[in-house]
Amino acid sequence: MKNTLRPIYDISTESIQCVLGESEVFVQMWDLDTTDTWSYVVFVVASAALLIYTSMMFFIIVTVVASKLLLHKPTSKHELGDVVPGVSIIKPLVGVDPLLEYNLESHFKLSYPKFELLFCFHSDDDPAIQVVERLHERYPHVDRKIFIGGTHGIINPMVQNMAPAYAAAQYEYVWISSSRIEASDTIIYDMAGKLQKPNVSLVHQIPFTTDSPGFGSSVEKIYFGSAMTRFYVSFNVLGLCCVTGMSYIFKKPLLDQANGLAWFGRYLAEDFFLTRALHERGKMVMSAIPARQNVGQTTVCDFSNRMVRWVRLRLNMMTAVTGILEPLSDCFPLGIWAGWAFYHFFSINPFIFFSFHVLSWLVLDYIQLRTVQNGQLLFSKGEYVIAWIVRELSSTYVFILAVLNPHYIKWGRNTYKVKMGGLVELVEEKTKLQQL
Repeated sequence: MKNTLRPIYDISTESIQCVLGESEVFVQMWDLDTTDTWSYVVFVVASAALLIYTSMMFFIIVTVVASKLLLHKPTSKHELGDVVPGVSIIKPLVGVDPLLEYNLESHFKLSYPKFELLFCFHSDDDPAIQVVERLHERYPHVDRKIFIGGTHGIINPMVQNMAPAYAAAQYEYVWISSSRIEASDTIIYDMAGKLQKPNVSLVHQIPFTTDSPGFGSSVEKIYFGSAMTRFYVSFNVLGLCCVTGMSYIFKKPLLDQANGLAWFGRYLAEDFFLTRALHERGKMVMSAIPARQNVGQTTVCDFSNRMVRWVRLRLNMMTAVTGILEPLSDCFPLGIWAGWAFYHFFSINPFIFFSFHVLSWLVLDYIQLRTVQNGQLLFSKGEYVIAWIVRELSSTYVFILAVLNPHYIKWGRNTYKVKMGGLVELVEEKTKLQQL
């Protein structure tokens, strides 16, 4: 019997071709066409532009309408009822600026029936103490107290300054009012009246400025009256937490539940974290009266430096929002991006779209500014257009400066290093010299 050797597997030519054919199909499935890939990328980027642009226009329209309905319609003092809540007004002070006495006197002149003024100083040689004493001699009936030295161990200098006054506050309602804020009876009655509702934890004022001469002051007023309020009002109307720490009043027992004021001294932007904690414990309401910062004449350079500090703080607290969405939501960058997207989807001429976009934002910002101002502006419409363009162009410049050195902030005589998440540490003198 003849032995025949046979292979275990009979691989024919047809089977090899079949296997190779299936492999070729499998490889082709993963061999993406670069043209198709680029089309997908363009589609996603253009869609994102339309989404962001639509959202921005929605927020702007909500802001314009809500401002017309809510601003400058304050709560009447008669709505407070027979029992008027007491208010402890904390004033952190450092040094003397040209309008300090005028601003402080507006607090001494309040006719609110139950309030106290708590003035806070870092040292007993601060010249602002003499201003307070002079005003107290002029208004001896006002309950005023002075706190010097602050509380040691707190990094944030403003919180360190205010901590003793907060601990000594005798009333349930605490109003933190920075040194440059101008007060009035209308403001304190409106804020106390709104805070009196049981579900409200905090009432705050929209940041604004008084009328001051000079181009820099015009740029600053346009920023606070239009660019900042584009989203500030709508966010609050929609129930989002958006508050600045220039002037706000809150219920002290609720903040005590959140560890008290001193605990937030670990952050340089204590108002961001403090108001967020209060937002978890009640509703936040805007005052009908904007906060009038009475700072006198300023320059574009001073204004830009202030904005750089704010952007650096937000970059460390809200990195994605500030680092991506904020620069893309400014008028000129967003107009260019959206103009390309509208051309891509609808073949709309990008130059015509961009011109219409800039003009519409220019007009809407002017309407918003006039609403916040509630009266005539110090500058003409032509001056407004020039200052508005400078403000919008400078926002990109401010963002670039902030991103180049995002963690170091110069505040007063000290330099601070802000970590991701908002925690801060004081930079030692040796490190400051190295930074220079």
